[in-house]
Formats: sequence, C-alpha cells, structure tokens
Amino acid sequence: MKSNYVKQGSVQIEYFTLGSGSETIVCLHGHGRNVSDFNFLKKESRRLILLVLPFHGNSYFPEERIEDNPISIEEFNNLFKQILDKENVNIFHFVAFSQGGRFVLSLIPLHKHKIKSVYLISPDGMDYNSFYNRKSRKKWARRLFKRWEENPKRFIKWANFVNKLGFIRPKVFSFIQKFAVDKETFKRASMTWRGFRNINADLSKIDDAIRTHNFPFYVIMGKYDQVIRTGQAVKFLIKLNRPESLIEIECGHDFFKEKNIPLLESHIKI
Repeated sequence: MKSNYVKQGSVQIEYFTLGSGSETIVCLHGHGRNVSDFNFLKKESRRLILLVLPFHGNSYFPEERIEDNPISIEEFNNLFKQILDKENVNIFHFVAFSQGGRFVLSLIPLHKHKIKSVYLISPDGMDYNSFYNRKSRKKWARRLFKRWEENPKRFIKWANFVNKLGFIRPKVFSFIQKFAVDKETFKRASMTWRGFRNINADLSKIDDAIRTHNFPFYVIMGKYDQVIRTGQAVKFLIKLNRPESLIEIECGHDFFKEKNIPLLESHIKI
C-alpha cells in the first residue's frame, strides 16, 4: 500500500489506497489500531481508502492546540474532501471501527449525497452524555489526564480504586490497563480523548441524511463486548428510529481476530 498525505495548515492526514475496483470503501480505524484491520475487505471489485486518524501513524495534529483549539469536524472534513478530490471519489461506502466511528457519525450529514452505505463496528460517540464524553469536556479532567501522561501508573492506581468501588466494569478496567501500559501509549490515549472531544454526532442530521437519501446504515456490535456494549447501540438506534439497524455477532471487542473476521465479512454487504 502506498502512503499518501493531505494537509491544511499544520494538520496532516495520512491515508492509504488498496485495490482499483468500482466500489470505493472509505475506512477509519479504531484507537491504537491501524488500517491493516480492513485488509479483509479487499476484493477485485473494491477500492479501499484507509484513513489514519490524528495521533496515529504519520497523521499529525499539534499537541499545543489540544486544550484551546481541538480538532473540529469542519477542519477534519476539509481534509477529508481533499482526499475525495485527489482520489476522484464521487460516491462511496463508509466502514469504521470504534473511534473511527465517531468521525463517521459526524461526517454522514456532510456527505449524505455521496454515501452508498454505512457499516459502523462498535462505534465510539453514540452517547454524547456518557461519562467518558462528559468528562472530556471538563477542563479539570483534561488537566488531570495531562499530568498522568508523565506517570501512567498513577492513573492505573486511580482506575483500580474506582474499579473496586464498582464505578467501572472489570472488562473496562482491563481495557484501561492496556492503554496505560507505558507513557507513549497512555499519552496517545489521553491526547485523542482530549483532542477529539468536539467530534460529536448530531442525531437529527444523521436521521435526516438516512431518510432523505435512503442508504443502508448498520451498527455491528459484539455480543460479549464490555468496552462498548450492545445496550449503548440499542439506545442510540432507538433515538435514530432505526432499531432494525443493529447487528450483533458472537465476539467481544476483538472484532479483527482471525476467527471473527468471517463474522464481520458475512454482514458487510458491499
């Protein structure tokens, strides 16, 4: 795969292309993941455009902007439109996982006339008022996380205390430990949490986009996923008046394990 770039000011987005088929699929990966997760989608009839999120790979967003001027969907969309123009894309499918789903939910109303279908795999950003999202909008919480970047072990101690009080689920605590294993990994988690806080879904605009342009829209969840649970998707889709859009498969948050790939493949109808 060839690495490509688009820029706006000091912000850079890396992306890759794979294949040359007539069906274009735009893919956005999850936190701490990479674009290779979507290799299973490769077919002769498809062309994949694989976006690298800020703070991953060679995509770049200035750290000094995170607190006072975090990335907005308007800024990200300007970069996204550059990619579509460079690759001569007029109509496409979206497939995204976890944190990538947060961006897709915000992009849908802006590209409703170009979208052929949307498949979101355990997407982040379904609940604007969740504890995770609410705290990212609190300045004191962001400052605390920035301090923890220098010593992630202090964060783990705090998370363990909260876990023992029963405020977070054991599986979520295990997920937290994974991203606090070292300074670099925790810093990226902290920067995305703080830096993506203004990327939020507008449910009324998403509903309007789906109704007026009638494209397939699905949310694929893992039956045993304790990081982003099916219940969150159910509530989200009820608000969208689309409960039938839920697909639940037999896995946890580990969708891209070899044994789970056929389950994903069977439900992505492109």
